[in-house]
Amino acid sequence: MGGLRHIIVTATDDTYLPLALDLLRSLRRLKPSVDFDIGILDLGLSENSKAQLSPFNVTLKTTGINIDYPGRLAWEQQAPFYRAMTSRPYLRDYFPGYDSYMWMDGDTWAQNAQAIETMLPAAATDDAVYIVPEIDRDYLPYFHSSQPWEYHLKWYKANFPDNIVHAIFPRPMFNTGIMALSAKSPVWNKWAETFKDCLQRLPQVGRENFMSEQLSLNVALHMNSLPYKVMPAEFNWLSLYSLPMMDAATGHYVRPTVPRTEISVIHLTHQKKLRTLDLATTDGKTVQRVLTFSDYERGLMTK
Repeated sequence: MGGLRHIIVTATDDTYLPLALDLLRSLRRLKPSVDFDIGILDLGLSENSKAQLSPFNVTLKTTGINIDYPGRLAWEQQAPFYRAMTSRPYLRDYFPGYDSYMWMDGDTWAQNAQAIETMLPAAATDDAVYIVPEIDRDYLPYFHSSQPWEYHLKWYKANFPDNIVHAIFPRPMFNTGIMALSAKSPVWNKWAETFKDCLQRLPQVGRENFMSEQLSLNVALHMNSLPYKVMPAEFNWLSLYSLPMMDAATGHYVRPTVPRTEISVIHLTHQKKLRTLDLATTDGKTVQRVLTFSDYERGLMTK
């Protein structure tokens, strides 16, 4: 009898290809204790882009129409990447035969293997979704004002009726950028059902509904008492809420407050994807960095 089979899945189009290649490079350099395949949802890649992905030994699958909804064609023309979101609850259909599935957004990359080594094997034998909340002791916007909570409430109200919003808000938001599930988890079907109902209930999908996929998972979990396991922020570090600190001795990214544990997965959320940033270092200085894997690698080469 063979061992458990694991897969990490992401999605990309030509626009996001540089970030997706960074993710793949970061994964292939790891020496994890758990083996995994890599799957990619093709959002309209050119032949040249597919050729750039070929050396990473990935399985490409073209996204289909998993969920239809009012104004879908018009919205997908504005936001072609949205099909990655409507495909996400159906990863088992795109990549059948695996015991556990780990989703990683195309704007994430792995600094070390801890998140993968923890989440993939644990999820394989558990019904729970392994996922990271959007709140942490280093996410200062949550402590400085109510603005993050106000955004969450605004998103929920734009996508769900008041009775559902009142039932689950203000529970911490789970971020779907990094998560792992067993093939047998009951979360898949309830997530898909909730997401489908959400989109079909809306008169027309637009920018105010951009977060509907993530919100639907949160609603499905809380309204159906589905199992989940809360993972640490180091497994999905949201740069929108807190910039990492750079360890001056190693060049690795760590938490900005003690104990300065090493971050496993960096998530380039919001405007932090490609901007040059001033990062504090552990020796009291600052260094200019772009938070991409490519820039991180260049920094290590100078050590």
